[in-house]
Amino acid sequence: MKIKNKLILLYALLFFACSNEFYNTKFNKNQNYIKVQNIKSDNKISSLIEPYDKIIYQYMKDTLCYSKYDLTKNVPESTIGNFVTDLCLHYADADICIMNKGGLRTEIYQGYVTREKIYELMPFENELVILEINKETFKLLIDYIINRSGEPFSGMNIKSFKNETKVHINDTIHIDNYFANSTKIKILTSDYLANGGDNMNFFKKIEKKKLNLKLRDVIIDYCSQIDTIKVTLDERIILNHE
Repeated sequence: MKIKNKLILLYALLFFACSNEFYNTKFNKNQNYIKVQNIKSDNKISSLIEPYDKIIYQYMKDTLCYSKYDLTKNVPESTIGNFVTDLCLHYADADICIMNKGGLRTEIYQGYVTREKIYELMPFENELVILEINKETFKLLIDYIINRSGEPFSGMNIKSFKNETKVHINDTIHIDNYFANSTKIKILTSDYLANGGDNMNFFKKIEKKKLNLKLRDVIIDYCSQIDTIKVTLDERIILNHE
C-alpha cells in the first residue's frame, strides 16, 4: 500500500508539473495586464506520463466490493457513519469508535464500490489512534455528540430525553457500571479529532496511542475482504428533547 501511495503522489507531482494548464502556458507581463500564450506541449513528457496514467487509472477503478444499499449521511444516525465506525473496531482493541460527519466527505450508493470511491469518501491522510479517557471526559464526549445532533460512533447506545440520558456499552452494560469496574475507557478515533479537531477539545491533552493505520487504508482493506456491504440504521442513538 505504501508503494502504491508513493506512486500516486509521484504521478500527481508529474501531472501538475507537466500538464497543459501549467506546462503549456506562457505568461507575458506588460504593465497593466498579463497576456497568456499557449505553447506546444512536450510529447516526450506526455509519453513518459502515459504508462503511469494507465496504472493509476486501473488501480483506482479496482472493484473492492458491492453495496446492497445506499450509504448516506444523516442525523442523528447515518448508514455511512455506522459502516465506517463499525468496521474500524475490527482493527483495534477499543471499546468505542467515534468519528465526525464532516470527515466523511461523500456517500456510497448501491452498486459496486471502487477504490476511487473510498478515496473520495476519505481523501485525508488521517490515522487511527486510541485514547484512554476517564468518566469526566467521556461525559463531555456524550454531551458533544448530543449537542451536535449526533456524530458517527460505534460500540455504545445513547438514548437522550428531555430530563435523562442513558448510555450503554455493547448494548447492555450501563456506563456507570462500566466505570465501576474500570477507571478508563478506550476510544478509537482519528488523529485529527484526537488533537481537538472539530471542537473535540476535551481530547487534546490525552495521550495518544498510534496504530500506524490510515483510516482510508482500513476502509479499503475491509471492503476488499467482504463481498457485500450490509449496514442498516439500528437506533444506536435516539434523541428526543421535546
